[in-house]
Amino acid sequence: MKTVKIAGGQGFYGDSPNAAVQIAKAKGADYIVHDALAELTLSILQKDKLQDASLGYARDIELLATSLYPLAYANGIKIVSNSGGLNPVGAAKKVAAILAGQGIKGYRIAVVTGDDMLPQLKSIQDAGILLENLDSGKPFSENKYEVLQSNVYTGAKSIADALAQGANLVLAGRVADPCLTLGVLVHHFGWKIGEGLSQQDLDRLASGIAVGHLLECGGQASGGNSYAEWPMNYSLSNLAYPIAEVAEDGSVVFSILEGQGGKMSRNTLREQLIYEIHDPANYITPDVIVDLTRVKIEDIGPNRVRFAGAKGKSRPGKLKLTIGLMEGYMSEQFFFFSWPYAYEKTQRFIETAKEIWSKLPLNMERFEFQLVGLNGIHGAAAPMPPKEILDELNEIGVRVVIKHNDNRTGKMALQSLFCLGLNGPPGLIGMPGWGKQDKVVLSLWPSLIPRNWVEEKTEMVEV
Repeated sequence: MKTVKIAGGQGFYGDSPNAAVQIAKAKGADYIVHDALAELTLSILQKDKLQDASLGYARDIELLATSLYPLAYANGIKIVSNSGGLNPVGAAKKVAAILAGQGIKGYRIAVVTGDDMLPQLKSIQDAGILLENLDSGKPFSENKYEVLQSNVYTGAKSIADALAQGANLVLAGRVADPCLTLGVLVHHFGWKIGEGLSQQDLDRLASGIAVGHLLECGGQASGGNSYAEWPMNYSLSNLAYPIAEVAEDGSVVFSILEGQGGKMSRNTLREQLIYEIHDPANYITPDVIVDLTRVKIEDIGPNRVRFAGAKGKSRPGKLKLTIGLMEGYMSEQFFFFSWPYAYEKTQRFIETAKEIWSKLPLNMERFEFQLVGLNGIHGAAAPMPPKEILDELNEIGVRVVIKHNDNRTGKMALQSLFCLGLNGPPGLIGMPGWGKQDKVVLSLWPSLIPRNWVEEKTEMVEV
């Protein structure tokens, strides 16, 4: 049976390029998929655009254009990525310039757009679509913040179209993470997508989504960040990334390159299978709803795992839309207190800080004091140790975080506390400088829109 090898090359913006480069050198895959986007990443890219309108894409593509892309091109491997972010056209222009500077010719970059719904946002609302918040249920008319961006999650079709046009690199915007891989499979095998599909067609799409979901986890699917394989008795410094050999019927075998670190096992895959899955029986994606409850994952050899059993249901009538909002500013600073009485010192410091702030004209929307080492991660859900342990702690950090609506409150609030370095509890050390002040706070309003509002486009840029 005909098969195709697809490797996961990136699990997030800023991920290490080393595994993808090694896969390309070894000609270990036919395609490498790069998932660079998350809802948090869109906010990061929007902050870039606020500083420079030519940005808005995942800037690690500039490094990849000098390392991975030329190597993959020479070895006949195609790259599929949503690193275009909020500016896939600008991303393609940047990559094309870098490749041209290396003397590369004949390289085709497909730009997938159509996910930017900001120009249509008013028309959508005028049509009576309430854009209810998926978390709160509130209509978007109740939003009080400035809208900066609005992007819809799109599916596999444009990826498949771009590859059919001979793209060596696909740079997309907010294509849903697993649909990068599904687009490769739709192109390579000619799988059907859309309405009125048979159960066999739906099951193939479901398998493709499951494969894409695991590949977009990057090194986590092959032993990184693993509790299931703890204590992780394998190398992490040269962590291998997953490679899926997919057959035309949707069956798949996962593996990693021989000689690299990490581990491919039933444990690593099942651990990541439920990542970001709210309902395993109804994993909703743009092209198919996936039932993962009957999946079978089986170790068939060292670093080789067979995966099968995903079932598909017809695609949803609506697509997820995220609207980026400008909520104000955040300022933060870290203070540390040493033994003895470290915990008691933090409590006295927090009490004093609140008293100082109560006497100042501060426009704070909210503030928090997080105890690093005690509840800095889990907050109030973290149980406090007994007093005898608290009394013996070597040191505790206090993270001071302030959300405010103007660009001066943070500086005033933090500066008012630095006198406590000598005038407050003994043993205080502050981070150098005045902390991070006036960081833009962006939030996302998640909603749904009918898919008929979305029109994807594919353009080709040739080097």
